[in-house]
Amino acid sequence: MLPTLKPNDFVVCFGWKGKRYKVGDVVVVTHPEFKTIIKRIAQIHPTQGLLLAGDNAFSTAPERMGWIAPKQIIGKVVFTA
Repeated sequence: MLPTLKPNDFVVCFGWKGKRYKVGDVVVVTHPEFKTIIKRIAQIHPTQGLLLAGDNAFSTAPERMGWIAPKQIIGKVVFTA
């Protein structure tokens, strides 16, 4: 997530049922292959779920991560330090 987040940055996230996420939100997600990751929501499709992307050219491609279900979101990042 460089340049938004750097190694050893701390994040605070909040998650709650019924939360509506939007394109551009940075979220913490449980991913079946990559485990717990922090990515930005790139696309939202009600029938497919959410497509995630990183903030730099070296991030894992959204196509490789695939579509995720909203229930996989742990929370939205609200503070970084």
